[in-house]
Amino acid sequence: MCKLLFAILVYIFLVTCKNKEKSVQPISDIKNVEQQVSSTNNDSIKIKATDYIFLSDSIFHGEKEILKYYLAKYSSDSCDALLYDKADLKRNFEGILKLGNIRSNKSSSVFVLNPINYCKFDDEESFDGQAYYFTDTTLPRLQTESYCCHPSNIFLVGDIDEDGVTEIGQYFSSCSSHYKTLFVWTFKNNRWHQVGASVFDQRYMSYGKPFSSYIRKIRKNKFEMLEITDLTDDKAKIGKENWKKFSL
Repeated sequence: MCKLLFAILVYIFLVTCKNKEKSVQPISDIKNVEQQVSSTNNDSIKIKATDYIFLSDSIFHGEKEILKYYLAKYSSDSCDALLYDKADLKRNFEGILKLGNIRSNKSSSVFVLNPINYCKFDDEESFDGQAYYFTDTTLPRLQTESYCCHPSNIFLVGDIDEDGVTEIGQYFSSCSSHYKTLFVWTFKNNRWHQVGASVFDQRYMSYGKPFSSYIRKIRKNKFEMLEITDLTDDKAKIGKENWKKFSL
């Protein structure tokens, strides 16, 4: 009888201890989850694309006045500012890249911003895509239809029309396909005008040399762009060098 009573007491004690362990564990788990959720929420708070305080303090550690200028210029009462995740903005901003002189007397750098809004401005052909901004604010931004823009995709090609303002090149990617595009832009009447385009085929053309090497000036107002691709109806030109000629 005593042995049976003792066994029962031992069983009750073990069950009680086990239940206590189970009741403690969820409390710890809840605290951990709350901390994770709190941390995640802090990192994923969305802000407006026009939030100058956040952008200037967390991303633009220099050139703050330039940022303020562009946010004011491309904001609109008729279009709401778009919302972005703070962490994504920090992670994806690639900085400000020095270009050189677009205007002969002024050095310029370039950076990329996501769309501020979906307004279409009169001097631009598109509105849904990232844009290139220049630290020389006498130049307007270069709006694109791509979300795969990088500061290194903009480059100088020389003053083809000899007006004191260098033409610029753009490597354009749709974010898919091995067919990319090289564009040449000239600045006239306070806006960018596309004056040349060629296929940049990743199967035939190399990233091992500057994009500018695929564009060359012939004489004033004349230039040519190298294209090597299979995207042609002329089978004889597939994979062959083809210098396409353009005039300003």
